[in-house]
Amino acid sequence: MKTELHAHTSESSPCSHVDAVQMIKMYKNCGYDAVVITDHYSKWTMEKSKSADKTSYEKYFFKGYERASKYAKKIGFTVLLGAEISLLESPNDYLLYGADMDFFHKNPLLFSLTLKKLYSLCVKNNILLVQAHPCRAYCTPSDAKLLDGAEVYNANMRHNNNNNEAFKWAENNNLIMVSGSDFHEKEDLALGGIITDTDFSNMTELINILRSGKYTLIN
Repeated sequence: MKTELHAHTSESSPCSHVDAVQMIKMYKNCGYDAVVITDHYSKWTMEKSKSADKTSYEKYFFKGYERASKYAKKIGFTVLLGAEISLLESPNDYLLYGADMDFFHKNPLLFSLTLKKLYSLCVKNNILLVQAHPCRAYCTPSDAKLLDGAEVYNANMRHNNNNNEAFKWAENNNLIMVSGSDFHEKEDLALGGIITDTDFSNMTELINILRSGKYTLIN
């Protein structure tokens, strides 16, 4: 399977300009089998969404995933829920793999947590916490002890991601390595992700594959 691990929809990420259904059509046509929707989850996106409270923001955050998932079922494509969280304590971003809708409902406004508290919460819920583009110009590699993995290849061409540095840092700290297109625009299509010999249909199976290391990075 060919899988995109980092993609944003215009429904739930103000900085994205491709809607959920169009994005899934594009990835399907490029030969991908699955996409993890990792819309931005942050104080900034909550403000941009004009959500009055945590409940309305939750609905906004799920909108892109729900539309993508509904369409994907019609065409036999796999769509899974993820997130890219920006914490208030730093400019760094973190990808969550394994956080379902119930998790967000029980743990609102996650962006207000410290990394230490977020990691503890993820461990308790079998969620992989992966630092996105850790060596991007405005980011700093976090404490590796509070991470499961790192995005060692981020294909977003509008940022200086220093992917080689990210790879070396992740390798030195024995972190799970992932790759993603960081899809926001049509030009970002199908530039990252992973290839697996083993099929999967849910996030638990994908997490097991990532933990096993039995996959190839698209870079």
